[in-house]
Amino acid sequence: MTNSDYISIFSAFIALLSMVAAIYFSFKASAASKESLRNAEKSNNIAIGQTETSLREQIMNARNRMEDCGFKIQDFLKGRKKENVSTEELPHLEFLESTWKSSTESYLNAYEDACGKYLDDKTDKQRFKKAYINEIKNICDPKRTSFERLMHPESTSNYEAIWKVYKEWHRHEN
Repeated sequence: MTNSDYISIFSAFIALLSMVAAIYFSFKASAASKESLRNAEKSNNIAIGQTETSLREQIMNARNRMEDCGFKIQDFLKGRKKENVSTEELPHLEFLESTWKSSTESYLNAYEDACGKYLDDKTDKQRFKKAYINEIKNICDPKRTSFERLMHPESTSNYEAIWKVYKEWHRHEN
């Protein structure tokens, strides 16, 4: 064997070694990539969970405020009709009513935000539907006088995301 034969064999060995190293590192990179994807999916699920928890908290806080305002009006009236309130008491009643209207808007805004996140795929759609289908239906019900001035007619409502979700879930009922 000549020197050029040794050089050829050595070059072939180096090439084979390089190929084995490339295959090994390719598998390692693939495994690292898969692990990275799993971690990203876990992070995404955690973020979705945090979003859902935050939305639930916003909705509950808004609902509690709205209910508190309603109870304050009932407590203030003590069974009387608005027409029977004295002129001295009327400004307080009007203040309570405006607070109740504001809290109702906050409640609907919380649902609008939640429905927007649902439409943007930032929540688990099945879990969201299971949790909110009845309340969305109640909000969009024209017989619910609590929300009528803000939700009806649909064409003038500022709550487009709520209406989109309602239509998606109830399209066959109409």
